[in-house]
This record gives sequence, structure tokens and C-alpha cells, in this order.
Amino acid sequence: MKQNFTPEDLIAYLYAETTIAQRLAIQDAVRRDPVLAQELEQLKNAKRQFPRVKFTAPKRSLQSILNYSRTTALEGQC
Repeated sequence: MKQNFTPEDLIAYLYAETTIAQRLAIQDAVRRDPVLAQELEQLKNAKRQFPRVKFTAPKRSLQSILNYSRTTALEGQC
């Protein structure tokens, strides 16, 4: 059975956002289809070029979110 995988499918595969069944199907298709294998390799190379960035929110922002969460959680219990 021939399946067509989109670039979005391959990106989800790269970021481990697929089910086990999807992952196995993509791996099988990549082994069988050199064009798909090349497309996956290009996406891997593009992913490696992205800078590794960590985002951290200021403590004040986190505290505001936690306070809001506590307040709204209490409202639901009334």
C-alpha cells in the first residue's frame, strides 16, 4: 500500500509528534522511497540550522499567572 506523506507529516516525525503506527509507516516509506528519504534529510538539515533557544518568563509574570489560576480555581468551587 502506497501512502503519501506531506512535509507536515515528516516534520511531525522529526519532532516525535507522531503515533507509533505513523512513525513506523514513515520509516518504512523512507526506506522504500529515495525521494522521500531525500526530503526527510533536507528537513533534518534545516532543523539542525535552527538555533537552540530557551525561553523563560520573568518570575513576576509566572507569579501573576499562578495567582490568577488560584483565584479562578476557587471561583469554580463555589
